[in-house]
Amino acid sequence: MHSSPPPTTPLSALTRRKVLAGVALGLVMGRPALAAEADVALAILADYGLLDVPLGEVGIDMPDYSDSGKSVPMTISVPCTMQGLDYPESVSVYAARNPRPRIVRALFTPLCAQATFSTRVRLNSYQDVTVVVKMASGEVFKGVRKVDVTFGACEEAVASDQFPPGWAPRLRVAVPQSVALGEAAEIRTIISHPMENGLRHNAQGLIVPVRIAEWFRCYANEVLVFSAKLEPAIAANPYIAFFVRVDGATALRFEWVDTTGEIYSEQATIAPT
Repeated sequence: MHSSPPPTTPLSALTRRKVLAGVALGLVMGRPALAAEADVALAILADYGLLDVPLGEVGIDMPDYSDSGKSVPMTISVPCTMQGLDYPESVSVYAARNPRPRIVRALFTPLCAQATFSTRVRLNSYQDVTVVVKMASGEVFKGVRKVDVTFGACEEAVASDQFPPGWAPRLRVAVPQSVALGEAAEIRTIISHPMENGLRHNAQGLIVPVRIAEWFRCYANEVLVFSAKLEPAIAANPYIAFFVRVDGATALRFEWVDTTGEIYSEQATIAPT
């Protein structure tokens, strides 16, 4: 008589068990649990419906080494024509050793002159940074970049009051005054926002809740050109740079949406030559 084999556990269940075990270990040791490869895989599965994403051509320009992980510059680029379906609908960045796996998701449209954007991010330690690209054609691929930092972004444990009564951010945008018709205009933006990540304690030992600028959007003549979903891993005073194609007189409107629901906005214009 043959006994029945023991029931097998689905791979996804095993993966989730590993993630939960890691979280529990971090809490027991009194520190925020770090993300791991399994967390990144689960985040990509939730965002793109894939467990196994093939490698593709993705430019990830970051320093090999940084003394501090509080503000690490990053430029992501995808070689493409930005014509027809040959452009990225979304570009998502993940970190395997941060407390949370997601860093930022950039959303492009054909009105972007190039599939390139820059920002500054918080990294906690030596780790892989993974970038997943979904093209308008439906193709999904990834790039991976190893980055080393000496002091992680989570070193400062006690938070000061960064949002006193009457607080409001300062907004700055830099655009070229004139651009040749049909050419690319580089747009650079910054908002003076602390980007409170929800991992620090106040003087009374209580967790300070997350408060960040969680969405950035740029409109050209009231048509959405570029947007980005920002996570707490974006460095304080978020810097975002990208490109816009100038097809005529262009009125730009920029929006930053706070987790409180407040919207901060700025405007600029570009004249074609």
